[in-house]
Amino acid sequence: MSIRSLFTRTFLPFLLCMLSVLLNSCSPPEKKIVQQYAQEQAPQAPYTVDTVTSDTILQQAQLPVLKIDRKENPDVYLQSLDIQVEVTGNIASTRYTMVFKNKTDRILEGELTFPLPDGRTVTSYALDINGKMRDAVPVEKAKATQVFEEIEQRQVDPGLLERVEGNNFRTRIYPIPSNGIRTISIGYEEELALERGLQYYRLPMAYPDSLEKFAVKATVWKSSQKPLVPESDDEIRFDIAGENYVASLARENYRPSRALIFALPVPTDIPQVMMQPAQGSHYFFASVAPKMETRKKQWDSDLAIIWDVSLSGSQRNLEREMEILDIIFAEKKNADVNLYLLNNKLNGKGKYKVANGNWDELKNALNTAIFDGGTDFSKIDLNNIAGNEILFFSDGISTLSDADFLKNAKLNRPVHSFVSSSKADYSTMKLIAGKTKGKFVNINALSPERLKTELLNETLQFLGTEHGNAVSEVYPSIATPVHGNFSVAGISSVNDAELTLLFGFGNKVEKRIKVQLDAKKAVGQGNVYKIWAQKKITELDLSYEKNRTELAELGQQFGIVTRNTSLIVLETISDYVLYGIEPPATEPGLRTEYLRRAKGREDRQQDTGYNLLKYAVAAAEKIKIWWNTDFTSKKPKYPTPDNMERPVSLSQADTSARNNIPKGMNVEAVDVVGWMDNPSADFVLDQATEGSGTLPDLMGGLLMSGPTGSKSQPTITIKPIKQDNDYLNKLTGKTADDYQIYLKLRNDYANSPTFYFDMANWFYTHNDRETALRVLTSIADLELENASLYRLLGYRLKEYGEYALEKFVCQKVIEWRPMEPQSYRDYALALADNGEAQAALDTLYSTLTKSYSENLGRRNLGIAEVVIMEINHLIAKNPSLNTSRIDKRLIINIPVDIRVVINWNMDNTDIDLHVKDPNNEQCYYRKLETSIGGRISDDITSGYGPEQFLLKKAVKGKYRVYVNYYGDRQFTQAGPSTIMAEIFTKYADKTEQRKIVSLQMSNAKKDRMVEVAEFEF
Repeated sequence: MSIRSLFTRTFLPFLLCMLSVLLNSCSPPEKKIVQQYAQEQAPQAPYTVDTVTSDTILQQAQLPVLKIDRKENPDVYLQSLDIQVEVTGNIASTRYTMVFKNKTDRILEGELTFPLPDGRTVTSYALDINGKMRDAVPVEKAKATQVFEEIEQRQVDPGLLERVEGNNFRTRIYPIPSNGIRTISIGYEEELALERGLQYYRLPMAYPDSLEKFAVKATVWKSSQKPLVPESDDEIRFDIAGENYVASLARENYRPSRALIFALPVPTDIPQVMMQPAQGSHYFFASVAPKMETRKKQWDSDLAIIWDVSLSGSQRNLEREMEILDIIFAEKKNADVNLYLLNNKLNGKGKYKVANGNWDELKNALNTAIFDGGTDFSKIDLNNIAGNEILFFSDGISTLSDADFLKNAKLNRPVHSFVSSSKADYSTMKLIAGKTKGKFVNINALSPERLKTELLNETLQFLGTEHGNAVSEVYPSIATPVHGNFSVAGISSVNDAELTLLFGFGNKVEKRIKVQLDAKKAVGQGNVYKIWAQKKITELDLSYEKNRTELAELGQQFGIVTRNTSLIVLETISDYVLYGIEPPATEPGLRTEYLRRAKGREDRQQDTGYNLLKYAVAAAEKIKIWWNTDFTSKKPKYPTPDNMERPVSLSQADTSARNNIPKGMNVEAVDVVGWMDNPSADFVLDQATEGSGTLPDLMGGLLMSGPTGSKSQPTITIKPIKQDNDYLNKLTGKTADDYQIYLKLRNDYANSPTFYFDMANWFYTHNDRETALRVLTSIADLELENASLYRLLGYRLKEYGEYALEKFVCQKVIEWRPMEPQSYRDYALALADNGEAQAALDTLYSTLTKSYSENLGRRNLGIAEVVIMEINHLIAKNPSLNTSRIDKRLIINIPVDIRVVINWNMDNTDIDLHVKDPNNEQCYYRKLETSIGGRISDDITSGYGPEQFLLKKAVKGKYRVYVNYYGDRQFTQAGPSTIMAEIFTKYADKTEQRKIVSLQMSNAKKDRMVEVAEFEF
């Protein structure tokens, strides 16, 4: 479901809190701390309390998107919300419990992607199981995804929360029952923001609709002074309760209209310390607001701006970014600015003069820039960028390449990184600024006044700590900019220790603040250990690849979501045991039963992984038998009527027959739109030994040996695919005009992958390759970590011959879907396309030798046969390859005249390959071999394919290739499946041809059968 309806009515409060509490987003009335109250408190404290003014107002962050079937659905809404806030010292813990009502008669899966501010992450997640909330447990990310999807297929109740690209989080919940409710709970910790001597907590609560039930409770533990609150009519007031202060509000059919805001006084230069015992040691957290004289920043007169104009760049807060340049040029007055626009390319847009603070020409260039295309940081070559200081405006998420463009650059100029998007990779942008000694400016975290101060002055830096051996693991441990208050966390092995915080400008220490770590005097409540873990994770995340193992360990030990650790909730004890996931500590009964059942299962669990090698060996033997069979072409005695066998369109009678006989039995098939079982391994092996021609399948973009069949080489003709999308009818054929039409049409199709897919192909077929690639790569910016979209993108990039991009895209799919053999096969073929034959061979072979879960292994047995063809194709075309690690039983010389392979991007989908030969005989899942020797691989009835057709020796005449959309069992409507077909003639010969076509089955459910290509021997 999309954000405008369900999100506004449901997740708005939750996500605005997640986004804005830490981003200081509130309306003006909510900003005013009662002046009189502040003045009464101020004289008693050794600091000054300033009135909060409107200059702390920040733009609201962009709202995330909640999806159910990619459609808006106002019938799913937030029924009730309970918010619990606890503040200890300057750490606040916020937990939301949300009840969702599904008024539809469908079982739904919900998916929500939402951002969190810099340095924050989700630390708790719970889901209702049989009417009781059950806490999630941390699991390695790929395993959590695999477990969630396998259980989901059984229509059981899993819940999954994971971190995706940048500091963005996604929760997947299944099922949301028809005409029922589902309850989830999500929580996080934060440090309170310091503004003018006050530490603020803000919880926006501006709802468009009334909630049936609403409750909020805030507790400030062991506070010596009553929290300051603004005047409001909502009767949210703090009352003393023992040593604590508590404010609460509970209403029915209520629409909150104001934020919950309160503030706590904080002294300058006096550290606040919290400590938490841990097995003889203490986690500690120390916060201080260092007071130092500001130093003026001298901006250079020769500047460069890199302005991210990718599709996702349009989601940045461009108005606030313009404010940054207003501030700089109002101060600098005169400068030369070199402008570069970044999307899938980096385009220099010339030099602009700023004179007497006037930068209208540059401003107009930025305001009229078109946001389109994916994001490719590898196109940034700092060595070829003019300017003595570089201002980089981006969300930091490079969707088409690795984000580190500093590897081969001369780091002799500062790159100042500016982030205004709610969905951002803060780690990347910090790393860029840190390595080049530039400023990192998180625009959303700074009020206009503080932003101006940051831009016009040098940034105070935390430069490290001094401490004895009793103190360790202090984070941050590297130079870090200081804005207002600053905090460190670490571990002390004694009850009483000391450390010194070092501050200064540049690399020079100019201020030392001593912190006394006295466990008896320090505040002893709060999740200090989680704040420490978050700080360590934030620092390690700057070099993710180097630290990924330790990040996973931290996430799993402390229950924190990281790039490679997710939180999962399972329903049954059987599933916890089956997948080796220990239940949460809050469920002692479950844990006891888990340990009882799991005892003695460890060895058996290690044997449940599936390895495809033995199936590949069986498949190789079958292919050899087939290849050595003499298929002498025999003409029928009498002419065959043209309509004796034609491509089926799945008539009513045919569909009925398929529903009665299991698909894959050489006769018919079950209806895969519903549920179906996968064939057992024994069944597949039995077929292999009986010579039925049905085992594994795959495809390839590689080449083999030995001429076969006819010496003439046919021309492969790609058949035009019927397109009936209305937007294509509006195009003129003049590419310059059509691009403007595309931009206007995009307003109505902004989130549709099919739109970009079709439009890119329009420009490509009209010989505007540059525009085609820009439009096509926009697909990468549509969603974070969507493997189906990246597979779709990879198909088209292969078709266009953009092999370097294809390789990167396939590599990302492995990162997100390492549990599936198709990920490795696609990557291997991309390596082959890039000329990396040895790496391609090794990766292809690893596809067969890796261990997969039993479910995924059984579903993908058919991939083995296809991989065999591709392994031997590589070996034949590259005789010098090292094959010592390849099982010799797989190395066979089997060149063919025709090879056709299809695969598709959507899981749980059944698409069939049909090839019709000159005798009008059709080879497909119901007819596995033809009289002239055509052979089709096993029918893949769920998953991504592939399916493969082989013909050793072609007879004269015309061949036609069809694909048939059979059905799917998707839990979400993720758009039409995209198919990629590779068609080879003379597969191995020096004259080998390869044609690639990718198409979307937009009309699949009504058209079913689509002709893809034809060729004539």
